[in-house]
Amino acid sequence: MSSSLPKLSYVLLSHNREKYIRAAIESAFAQDYEGELEYIFSDDCSTDRTFEIIKECVAAYKGNRRVVVTHTPRNLHLAGNTNHAVQFVESDWIVRADDDDYSSIDRCSLIGKAIATHPRARYVTTGVVHFTDDQEDTIRASAFSKRAEPPEILETDIGTHTSQETAFRSNFLSYKAWHVDVFKKFGLLPQDAYYVDDLTCFYRASVLGTGVHIPNCVAVFMRDGSCNMSRGGDDNKRGYSAIVRLERFNDKYYNLTFSPMQQVLEALNNYIRENDLTEKSASFMNALKEEMQKRALLRTFWRKGILNRIRISRKLGYRGLFCMVRCLPLPVYACLLSFYRALFK
Repeated sequence: MSSSLPKLSYVLLSHNREKYIRAAIESAFAQDYEGELEYIFSDDCSTDRTFEIIKECVAAYKGNRRVVVTHTPRNLHLAGNTNHAVQFVESDWIVRADDDDYSSIDRCSLIGKAIATHPRARYVTTGVVHFTDDQEDTIRASAFSKRAEPPEILETDIGTHTSQETAFRSNFLSYKAWHVDVFKKFGLLPQDAYYVDDLTCFYRASVLGTGVHIPNCVAVFMRDGSCNMSRGGDDNKRGYSAIVRLERFNDKYYNLTFSPMQQVLEALNNYIRENDLTEKSASFMNALKEEMQKRALLRTFWRKGILNRIRISRKLGYRGLFCMVRCLPLPVYACLLSFYRALFK
């Protein structure tokens, strides 16, 4: 193993993914990283066979890397499971993985080399490709294939435009590595930060150091339509019931996450003041404040009437027929959208 490469902790969080967890673990164990690497598999009290399958995969593992298998005392959701897993980490870097996705076999190698080249970095992000179950064989072959050319690596800091733009590109943020300083300096994630664990870590990391982006290099293959926990059990369907379910989840999402995001913003402001970063971080923090204003509006989108939805749409700058239709009562909107999708699919 190379002593110049950082030690990494591959943290895979799981919950009720018995159909996919084995493939996710296989891509984890296939990592070709030459540096020191440990695995933390943390299950969030699955009610199916997910945890048993994890134990089976680990029992069959023939490698010499450290492997930790654990589960939460009760269902704690993404933020809580992250907090639970962090206590077992013995490195300075966490490479996050999900229970229904594939990592390319060189994902850790890409991240480790980027960190070694940019030691001030506190987060690393890579590219992502979405796929569905019918593309499984093709995606699996891609994940386990050698990369032809070395990727481009970009370093940015909190004062650059790239950092502000990246702050709100959730797909980009989902495939990341964080320095453990995001926990050491700020503490564990807010327990009620159900679905904003990635945003919270990104905001924290952005004020702690630089960021490294490998934007045109796919290192994670994200499975759509597997009842994704961060989209309210999204099953990749496009009919009436799926539309209603997703919109109700969006309503729940903005209400559940508003308070923890306020806590995150307050903690960032305190850290910035204490470390004299006010001027450097001004644009970044203004972008976060604008995002919070948007979240505050969207909290009431489906909880009040048509006039309120029209008001919110205007304040957010939404335009066009689709936005007007979305201001109708949810059952009417879902019926019209599902009909449109069926007509023009």
